[in-house]
Amino acid sequence: MTKTWHDLLHGEQWRSTDPLWAEDDEEHSWREVDALATTIERAIRAHGTAGVVLIRSGTKLGFFAGQLGAWRAGCAVVSDDGTLGPDEIDRVRPDLSLSVYSGVTLAEGTSGNDLPDDVVSVNFTSGSTGSRKAVAVTRGNLLALFACRGLEVPVGDRLTAGSFATPAFDGWWFDTWRTVAAGGKVVCLPNVNEDVFEWPDLVQRHGIDRLLLPAAVIATLLDVLPEAIAGIPWLFSGGEQFHVSTYRRARDAGLTNRFVNLYGPTEATFATHRYVLPEGFEGDTIPIGRPLDGCVERLQDLDGGQELVVEGPFVCLGYLDQGMLTTRFDGRYRTGDLVWTTGEGDLVFAGRTDSRIKVNGTRVDAAALEHDVAGLPGVSACRVAQHERHTVAFARIEPGTPGDEVRASVESLVRGYSTGIAVELVDDFPVKPGGKVDTAALVGRHLRTTGV
Repeated sequence: MTKTWHDLLHGEQWRSTDPLWAEDDEEHSWREVDALATTIERAIRAHGTAGVVLIRSGTKLGFFAGQLGAWRAGCAVVSDDGTLGPDEIDRVRPDLSLSVYSGVTLAEGTSGNDLPDDVVSVNFTSGSTGSRKAVAVTRGNLLALFACRGLEVPVGDRLTAGSFATPAFDGWWFDTWRTVAAGGKVVCLPNVNEDVFEWPDLVQRHGIDRLLLPAAVIATLLDVLPEAIAGIPWLFSGGEQFHVSTYRRARDAGLTNRFVNLYGPTEATFATHRYVLPEGFEGDTIPIGRPLDGCVERLQDLDGGQELVVEGPFVCLGYLDQGMLTTRFDGRYRTGDLVWTTGEGDLVFAGRTDSRIKVNGTRVDAAALEHDVAGLPGVSACRVAQHERHTVAFARIEPGTPGDEVRASVESLVRGYSTGIAVELVDDFPVKPGGKVDTAALVGRHLRTTGV
C-alpha cells in the first residue's frame, strides 16, 4: 500500500507494463496511463500557473489520468462528469478547464479561487438534503482512506476492483485510487442503464474481487440480472440505506457474495463505518456498524434521539463557495443522522434530524415512514417525496408480489402517519449517475402518470 503522496504519484509502479485499467474492451498498463498523465501534466505546466483544474472526459480513464497529471502539476482537481451546473462550478471557480477526449485541450476557467495548499480535490454532495455542496478534500484525507485496513478484502496476489462510481462522487476514491494505491487493477463497468448484460463476462474475464454499489442499484440488478454480480466475492453497499429485503432477495436468488454495508457522508471523504453481514443474517435492520480505524464516533443527545458526530483524519477540510473555504470542519463533522446502538455495540441508522416534513399542517417523520413501509412484506424500499401541495410515498414492490395486498398494507400504514400522503407502487426507482435514487425523476414520472 502506498504510504506517501509522492510515492502514489511518482513511484516505480508507473513504469510497469502490467495491466492497470480496463475500460471499453481495452486494457491499459501502468506505463500507458503514466504517459497520458505526463502529457496532461506538461500541458498544464506550459499553460502557466493554475491552482484548480476542472476536468471533463468521455472516459473514466481520462478523468483518472487527468487527476494524476493535475496532481503532478501541483493543482487541485474538480471532475465534471456531466452533472455539474454553473452554480456548482462557481462554488469552486477553477482556473483552468481540461478536456481529455481524443486529445488533451485546455481553456481558461472562471478563476478567482483561494484554496489552502493541502486541498487536492473537490467532491460534491448528492443534494438529497438540499443544494449540492462543494467539499474540500485534502491529500491527508485520501491517504488516510487508502491506508484504512477496515476496507481491505482477502484476495490473492493482486486486487482487481470493479468501478461503478462516477468521478464527481466520493465512491470514486474507493473504486479507483484506493485500488491503485494497493497496486491493484481497475475494471470499469458500464452503467446499469447502458449495458448491464456485459457485466457477467467482465466479472469472469477479469476476476473482479470487490465492487461498490448503491443499495438501489443492487436492488435493480436483483430484478433484472442477478448473475451480473454473482461472481464477485465482496459486494460493498453505500450511498443509500441497505434494506434487509434486498439482502434476503440476494440470498433467495442463490447469491453467495459477502456483503459489507458502508456508511459515511461526503464530508468525511468516503466512509466512516462498516458492517460485514454475517452468514444467515436475520435482523430486521442492517446496522451501519462500527467506526473504521482512524475514525472516532460521538453520539450527541437531541430531543429526537442521538445524532452521530464523526471525528478524525477522514473528515474533510470544509465547504467551498465562490472559490474560497467558507466553512471549516476542524476534524469534526455533525452528520445530521440519528442512530441507535445495538446490544452488540453496532450503530443503526434511524433517520435524519431534518427529515420531518409538513403534510396538511402536521409534521411527519419521513425517514421513519420510509423505514416502516420498507419493512412490510412484499416491499423492498420506500421514498417519500413532496411536490408543491402533494406528498407521495413511493413503495417499490418485490417481483411477483400481489399488488392489491401490498397496496392495502402500505395504505393502512401510511394513513397512521397522515391521511394527506398518497401511495404509489412502483417496480423500480430511477437512479442518478452516482447510483442514488433520483427522487425528482420519480416525482416527475408520477406527475405525468396522474396528471396532478
